Amino acid sequence: MPNRRMLTLYSTLMVGTFTAIGTSAARAPSTTNPFAHLIRIKRDIPYVMGGTPAQTGDLYIPRSLGNHPAVLLIHGGAWKWGNRNDTGVRYMAIRLAANGYEVFNINYRLIGAGGRFPGDLIDCKNALAWLKVHARRLHIRPDEIFVAGCSAGAHLALMTAYTAQTKYFIPTAYPNDRVKVRAVIGFYTPTNLMLIHGLSRKTWAYQLVQDYLKNWLKLHPIDGMLTASPIAYLHHAVPTLLFQGTRDKLVPPIEASTLAGALKDAHKPVKLIMVKGVGHAFMNFPSPQRRDALNQFLAYLKSQLKRPSARK
Repeated sequence: MPNRRMLTLYSTLMVGTFTAIGTSAARAPSTTNPFAHLIRIKRDIPYVMGGTPAQTGDLYIPRSLGNHPAVLLIHGGAWKWGNRNDTGVRYMAIRLAANGYEVFNINYRLIGAGGRFPGDLIDCKNALAWLKVHARRLHIRPDEIFVAGCSAGAHLALMTAYTAQTKYFIPTAYPNDRVKVRAVIGFYTPTNLMLIHGLSRKTWAYQLVQDYLKNWLKLHPIDGMLTASPIAYLHHAVPTLLFQGTRDKLVPPIEASTLAGALKDAHKPVKLIMVKGVGHAFMNFPSPQRRDALNQFLAYLKSQLKRPSARK
């Protein structure tokens, strides 16, 4: 049974994530691209034909010649808020592209707009398959595609990466394209939704997770929360990098350390970076820790490549 302190911290995840996103949006800098000489951006690209406006993304393209590795980038927001213009993912998208990675920074359907689990996960898988199907036209290396996300988006990133062969989560727009990614990167990641069982049913967090999993729990009343959690798919995990703030009061550090330990026990490659002195959503705000995390992110991506990226 999870300890009470851990559950109390976890109960504030959704409210705190929304607060952090709202604060970061208020402080967001101009959308002027400081790396325009290195990248170009194509906006509002649909990854599901005839889909909703939420099923679109912005493609950040390096100006360097040749084929590039790619990153599918997924924003956070408690599965209910946020978009691809959130400060953290936009900051990463621009700098990843400037370093030779083609980045598909996506929106997905949220709670209330068809995005209850697994609808949002299917969207992420459709976006990933879209990258693979169009790899040649996009000058992407199809065997060097990564997926990354922040907070709720990190939960979706790990689920996308770990369930490539799971029959329940087939990309509906591309049912024959079950893409195995090169590696997955999660920033302050919810890894086990089972923790919600320890909360009072009257708490906002409990009710939100129940709402998020509403349709899934009807189909899977016994193991629905577990099967919506990355920790349930250890034996299908790909190489994993986790960033976790040591002062995170929204997603407790024990979530990342527990998953990292379980992956090691399952003999799966994993790297956990504990970022000292920062709380949740630290990639939204300028700081030495954010800069260092980005550099570690880039170094990890490079270590997973079969050959050097177009830009060093």
